[in-house]
Amino acid sequence: MTILEKIALALPAVESPARYMGGEANSVIKDHSKMLARMAFVFPDTYEIGMSNNGLRILYHVLNREPDLLCEVAFAPWDDMAAEMKKYDIPLYTHASYTAVKDYEVVGLTLQTELNFTNVPYVLELAGIPAWQKDRAESDPIVVSGGPSMGNPEPVADFFDAFMIGDGEKLVVDFVRCVGEGRKAGLKRAQILENLSKLDGVYVPSLMKVVKNEYGVIVPAEPAKGSYEKTNGVRRQFIPKLDPKDYPIKNLIANMQLVHNRFSVEVMRGCAQGCRFCQAGIWYRPCRELNPDDVLDIAKAGIQATGERELGLLSLSTADYKPVEALTDSIIDDPFYDNVDVSLPSIRVNSFGQSLAEKVAALKGGRSATFAPETGSERIRKMINKTISDQDMYDAAEHAFSSGFNKIKLYTMIGFPTENLDDMQAFCELIFNLVKIGRKYNRGIQIAVSIGILIPKSFTGLQWAPFMDKETALGHIRYVREKFFKHPNVKINWAAWETSFLEAVYSRGDRSLGPVIYAAYKKGIIFESDSYRFDFNKWLEVWQECGYDTNWVYRERDKDEVFPWDFIHAGTTKQYLRREWEKAFDPNSAPVPNCKWGDCQACGIPGFGKEIVLADDPVRHKAPSRTPEEIKKLVAERRPSQKVSYSYKITFKKSGISRFLPHHNMLSFFERTFICAGIPIKFSEGFSPKPRIVNMGALPLGLETYCEVISVDLLQKLDLSAEGKPAIIAKLSAPFPRGMEIVDIEPLKEKLSKHFPKAMVYRHTPESIPADLMQKFEQKQLPIVTNHRGQQMNLNEQVLGIDIQNGTMVVRVKCNNQGTTPSPFVIFAGLLGIEIDPAKLDEVSRRFLVAKIAIEW
Repeated sequence: MTILEKIALALPAVESPARYMGGEANSVIKDHSKMLARMAFVFPDTYEIGMSNNGLRILYHVLNREPDLLCEVAFAPWDDMAAEMKKYDIPLYTHASYTAVKDYEVVGLTLQTELNFTNVPYVLELAGIPAWQKDRAESDPIVVSGGPSMGNPEPVADFFDAFMIGDGEKLVVDFVRCVGEGRKAGLKRAQILENLSKLDGVYVPSLMKVVKNEYGVIVPAEPAKGSYEKTNGVRRQFIPKLDPKDYPIKNLIANMQLVHNRFSVEVMRGCAQGCRFCQAGIWYRPCRELNPDDVLDIAKAGIQATGERELGLLSLSTADYKPVEALTDSIIDDPFYDNVDVSLPSIRVNSFGQSLAEKVAALKGGRSATFAPETGSERIRKMINKTISDQDMYDAAEHAFSSGFNKIKLYTMIGFPTENLDDMQAFCELIFNLVKIGRKYNRGIQIAVSIGILIPKSFTGLQWAPFMDKETALGHIRYVREKFFKHPNVKINWAAWETSFLEAVYSRGDRSLGPVIYAAYKKGIIFESDSYRFDFNKWLEVWQECGYDTNWVYRERDKDEVFPWDFIHAGTTKQYLRREWEKAFDPNSAPVPNCKWGDCQACGIPGFGKEIVLADDPVRHKAPSRTPEEIKKLVAERRPSQKVSYSYKITFKKSGISRFLPHHNMLSFFERTFICAGIPIKFSEGFSPKPRIVNMGALPLGLETYCEVISVDLLQKLDLSAEGKPAIIAKLSAPFPRGMEIVDIEPLKEKLSKHFPKAMVYRHTPESIPADLMQKFEQKQLPIVTNHRGQQMNLNEQVLGIDIQNGTMVVRVKCNNQGTTPSPFVIFAGLLGIEIDPAKLDEVSRRFLVAKIAIEW
């Protein structure tokens, strides 16, 4: 039995079958036997998180554009699917070809957060790959990791053969090709790892000599020294220029709603603002911007290829993107974006001027702004080099609320060194003043405050700082909460201290954490990025059982101490970061300016400022700068008329694995496909318009259908001529998952609801058919069965006809006044004399492959 056949047995028993279906539209299909090397890209978290990740999309694209390399994706299954996989002996598999992950030459995991660390041994063992690097055989794949958590990979070092440090667009191709060439040449595993270690940016933990420092911490015997160009360490890689060819257009189309349902374009990489707590500000230096003409070309092509209705312009601070206002003007000028929600997800306060505020507000979806003041205390802001003032915040709020925004999200932190309750009071005063500003324009405005706890990260000016103890941290959070208890305009959310504590252990831990992480996984501690799964008491048990003392997180580091991650040269030198640590406590130190706009600060990145790549205003897509009034008039004038529409009946099929696509996901694919085709759908009237798509009711999960029907109202007439119809059908079927496609399209003269069918015809081939079935049918002696709602149903009244041909049953079932029938699984179970628990109908669908093959009108 193939992996795909086994998956079909497992899916009826899991909560979200769409996570595991595979067969996503836009999947790259290649002949595995002709590839030099293949990589299974495993995202060690749920499907809806992984498929939202822009890094996954980029690496999938850059590998698959190589003619002799292949990348396919896989995801960590939730507990229910993991149990079914063990039951049916299903290894972790990739989604395009349903190939076992362990059969690939390279298995790559991206670690977006330290809270995914326990999922590393979880997915490896589900794949049938030894979790520990030392236990792998010659035939096992090379297991590599990359991603934001590479600032300190040491806690999981013993699980991996190698790590890729930094930007991966070029490095991942070189890595996979090196493995492929080594395998082709018949090299031993150890030699392949030796060759990989010679690639700039690749770290092979088994080849690095480690010692214990004076505090008993496992650290590199030879820390990285010297300049970036001449270091003996592993150099973090950064691509010198953002290349539009590296940006994926034809992204995988997910089979379900994701955490972020949007097409994303990274307009800028890097931030040189110099906040001393911010690892990303160091890790992604230098600042590189993408040409805005390329941004617009990529965005339009990507939305047409995926049917997304939201565009995310991504960066660490999108308002700092030099041509942001001109780019916004170009988006407003193009009618293509009228029905696209455009979001600038990260905006720095002192970059958010009145003009930008008005333009963002004019864009569809621009009704809330997100700022990160970090704290309301001017003293703490100076310490962390957050170069904004309270007045900057007030000006930004004035711009936002006066432009029609009704909500401001504030990302803030507590837990900084020397922080006290006076700083908390200053924070509260900032929020009160923001409320006053907002209520001048709208008494119902909201200030949504998210309070995190400082986690001193590697490669930051605060990497020497201690983690704040629980009593002090909760006291500071409580102080703010009590000030705004039941306040109508303020909502306070805060991070759990326990989760932050674990992240602090991970962020600066060493290799001794490996056995602790494995023990936690074995205790069922996985998917910790889901707050509902986090159980601190289990961690206390693990630490006690492993004899692991976590009190070191409260210790301030010695300024000359060697750290576990000091084998990496991030570009920025450790000497520079130490000076930043010392400046934080010097009240006379001057603010460190953003070198993007000013003088080089000699942080260690080679180039002395010449490596910074800024973009100019659009040329090919240049557009005039309009006032808010002009923007509103422009959008109103080109809004398509809803008065004239064209109704169509669409017949489609869902066969094979696509029969597990849930009803609401199936409907969203139809909305998506018309966006891809550039055909406008008519929307309903009212506060929350919905596309005018109507179907005949939800199908039972797991039912194949070859004649399902929906109706849709369009604002454009379709060419259904003999030449036009096949092209339209092919085009509209393209964004569907494997096994789902349109069979026919025809004009609809009246609403579908006025013409419900009389009967449905279902087909099933059981192992055996009762010899007296036809006699019972003819004599009206079929049984009474119970459905999943506990309602009794007389099959003599429901079954209109039975035909048996070569062991296959074809059954006609009467439709109710809504045009639907009872569950065919229940009907076939009753006809075959199978006793079932109505609450466990999934068990029936697991055993039956029932297909709807005809509709009688």
